[in-house]
Amino acid sequence: MKLKKLAALAMACITAVTAASLAGCNQNQGDTGTDESWNKVSEAGKLVLGLDDAFPPMGFRDPESGEIVGFDIDVATEVCNRLGLELVLQPVDWNTKTAELDNGNVDCLWNGMSKTDELDEQLNLSEPYMKNNQVILVNKDSDYKTKEDLAGKSLGVQAGSSAEVALNKDTEFKDSLGEVVALEDYALAILEIQNGTVDAVAIDEVVARYYLSTQPDAFRILGEAEGEVISMASEEYVIGFRKNDEALKTKIEDTLKEMAEDGKLAEISQKWFAEDVTVIGE
Repeated sequence: MKLKKLAALAMACITAVTAASLAGCNQNQGDTGTDESWNKVSEAGKLVLGLDDAFPPMGFRDPESGEIVGFDIDVATEVCNRLGLELVLQPVDWNTKTAELDNGNVDCLWNGMSKTDELDEQLNLSEPYMKNNQVILVNKDSDYKTKEDLAGKSLGVQAGSSAEVALNKDTEFKDSLGEVVALEDYALAILEIQNGTVDAVAIDEVVARYYLSTQPDAFRILGEAEGEVISMASEEYVIGFRKNDEALKTKIEDTLKEMAEDGKLAEISQKWFAEDVTVIGE
């Protein structure tokens, strides 16, 4: 009898200790999720944002000041202000962006990043906050009107970009080209097309329209003059987090939705696009 009572008492103690431990773990996880991602960022007091710093108007270096500016930068700054965080901008090689995130060099990837099936498998993606198209930019005085007109010509594309993904899917168009030129960033792509090194550039429509607004007599989007922009792919912009960083993702998503509700997100959009192009919270 005594042995049975001792065994029962020991089991009860183990059960109590286990329950207490689990309770302690749950308290450490906080109210925002089942991981420590938000707590880690909150305790550090800063959010390290990985970006391509040559992607206007989402995130790029101001030609005069050299500072990184853009739509995504303004939005991220407001998010961090509301969460009591310092925003740290960390330019990365966009072609190895997921490695930068997985290695812990940045807390998120946020710079006009298009949602793709591949990224969806690799990362924990936020809800879309903006829509975009992949288009083809040509010199305004060129004779190109359709994709067929570019047969045998050269097309520039940023390595690792969603424009490259769209091009690889459009095998008929890609195979018709004389050359596909991989470029480091869109700023270089614009220089290449200006200098006549490439005949056209596959590019995000938001970026193309930024260059059209700053240099209206230099470029045009393929198909627009004929009444309909030729889209290689329709897509959505998202923020990328590590697979298990659900708590941090939720915090930032909730703050973006709050900004959408109180009009701040629309205000920032009006500054950069002269209209509200955001979609989160709809």
